[in-house]
Amino acid sequence: MSTLKWGLIDSIGHFNLGKSGAKPKFFCGREALYFEELHTSPVLLSDDINMDSYRLEAEVAFPESTGFAGLVFGARDSKNFELVYITPESDTTMGEIQYDPIMKGSSTWQIYHGSSYQAAAFVPVGKWVKLSLEVQSNSASVYVGDSTSPQLIIRKLQLGNSAGKIGIWGNLPCYISCFSVKEINPTKSINAPLQSDLQKLAYDTYITEWMISKPYLYQNPPHIHKDWIKATVEENGILNLNRLYTLTEKGTAVQLQCIFSLSENVDTNLLLGYSDKIRLWINNVEVHQGECLWNPPVSDGRIRSDHVTIPVRWRKGVNTIHAEIINYECMFGWGLSIKTGIYKLW
Repeated sequence: MSTLKWGLIDSIGHFNLGKSGAKPKFFCGREALYFEELHTSPVLLSDDINMDSYRLEAEVAFPESTGFAGLVFGARDSKNFELVYITPESDTTMGEIQYDPIMKGSSTWQIYHGSSYQAAAFVPVGKWVKLSLEVQSNSASVYVGDSTSPQLIIRKLQLGNSAGKIGIWGNLPCYISCFSVKEINPTKSINAPLQSDLQKLAYDTYITEWMISKPYLYQNPPHIHKDWIKATVEENGILNLNRLYTLTEKGTAVQLQCIFSLSENVDTNLLLGYSDKIRLWINNVEVHQGECLWNPPVSDGRIRSDHVTIPVRWRKGVNTIHAEIINYECMFGWGLSIKTGIYKLW
């Protein structure tokens, strides 16, 4: 099976640096590509690799306890690609692995978090460490250092499959060198069917299907919303608006709605998670207004289903949930998650 290797500096002509800001620099005994910009684009291999299953590897290093270094695969272009990155340890925390599919130019780590998308790993500061991915058609396994067992298994690639270009990615101070790809044997798919995901979520009282308006600027909302589209939530119960819309301007907003009927009055606690800002109405009465933004160390802006608890009396007959979601970050996850607490909908 074939193997391709690049030193990155001596073979930089094989890669498209794009808007990554990457530049050659010397660190810990070797030349490498150095990244220091915030919210960078990937460095992509110019040629397709024509491998269905493969192992990606690179050596990465962090000069301080901040920074992000990752491997890119399944890239459709510089704004849509699969990304796995690692962050270094600090005085109080271990290093971390994060699966972060980039959709329409936006990072989505605020949507994809928890044990299915994140894992702890030993990532020292000031030393080279190996980052490896074993990529199958719709899944990937992540290895850090010399581990022979994956620290994270990504069971479902969010862009659909691994077809596309490969490359590297860095954010804030980090170094990457010795990039390679090796063809490996395919394994049986571990992707779960979407229908079973939605049935399980509905049983757990998540709203799994929404009607969504076209985007507009919050300061200038339309009088009448037209051309609503239907969308389903991710397997974690979150409606991912980054999957649907490109964010180009701060203050972009959409309207969401869900309508259902009950045979009797029901009292529950509605659980709500969202990013970035929201107004929420139940049966045309506003019940919540707030924001959840990336604002470290106070808040990471991740969408968690139990971020807000709202007591609700659902009425016999038709009920409506209406929300306005406003994006202010223009680069991270944008969406919401609602659990009604109504088991009778199942």
